[in-house]
Amino acid sequence: MDEHEPHQIPRSRLKRRSSSKTLLITLVLIIAAGGLAFWYLKDPHLSLESLLHTKKGPGTETVAEKTAVNETTGLHNSTNNQDAVKDETSTVKVNQTTEIKDTQDSLKNDGQQAGGDCKTECGRIEKFFSHLDKQPYILAYKLPQPSKEYFTQLIIKLAQNPPIITRETDDLFTILKNTAHFFRVIGKQNILILKGILDQEKDSFEEILAVFYALSNEPECLNTGLALDIPGKALYNYAGFFLNTMGGRLYLFRRNSMSRLPVSYYSILLIDRANREGTNSDGIDIRPAISALIDELENTGNQLKMKEAYLDELYALKEKYPQEPAQ
Repeated sequence: MDEHEPHQIPRSRLKRRSSSKTLLITLVLIIAAGGLAFWYLKDPHLSLESLLHTKKGPGTETVAEKTAVNETTGLHNSTNNQDAVKDETSTVKVNQTTEIKDTQDSLKNDGQQAGGDCKTECGRIEKFFSHLDKQPYILAYKLPQPSKEYFTQLIIKLAQNPPIITRETDDLFTILKNTAHFFRVIGKQNILILKGILDQEKDSFEEILAVFYALSNEPECLNTGLALDIPGKALYNYAGFFLNTMGGRLYLFRRNSMSRLPVSYYSILLIDRANREGTNSDGIDIRPAISALIDELENTGNQLKMKEAYLDELYALKEKYPQEPAQ
């Protein structure tokens, strides 16, 4: 080897020396870090818990404090929200209870069955007429008068033109007259109005019919309270018409059970009244009608509010008018 060439250290030896040095430095750092950690853990003032709860200055909060405050605030807000929900729920329940009570009181005052004094019963009819005056389907007909005056005149017109209830089947002309009775007396427009009322006022139809029947027992009250003068004979004729003629029964069968059954019921009561008063001049026999109506009520009268009251009265009448024994 030339003496002028630089002396080279083998790469393997340099590499081994560098690795040993790096390993020594790393070992020293690990020992130092371990000692520092041991010192922190032994000193209660420098513990992790203490450091997390140490304030850094006025108005400054640590993470732990923020967390605690947030949790407390959240719990408080949650409690307030729950209280608000409870208050709102209580308010809704109170409102619902009040609404239900008002409805019950209204039903109690109006009643499903009549039985009050003259002023009370007439007041119910007037309330019903006032209700009609506000209904869109009635307003659409553009009646020339308020409902009370208009329908009072209509009732008087019907009372003055009763249907034929005897010897109806003697000739075809009488049958046709009875079949078109309401059309002939009050006209097509009024028939449409009455059908509209029957369809739209199903909820109150039974009560109103009950009140009218109760008032029919007091002609003087009808006259003074509602300006209605309806002879008892006219009511008798219409009851016989619906129960005992082809024309009347056809009218009823074209109606649904909500109106057909109550009309049949009060027709029976009117004939029973005539029997008690000795005014059943045409000798109308209501026994078939009683049995037929009981069967129909038992099978199809579930929607009627006063179904049980109807049946109680009809069963009493069935005992009052027993069927003649079969020959």
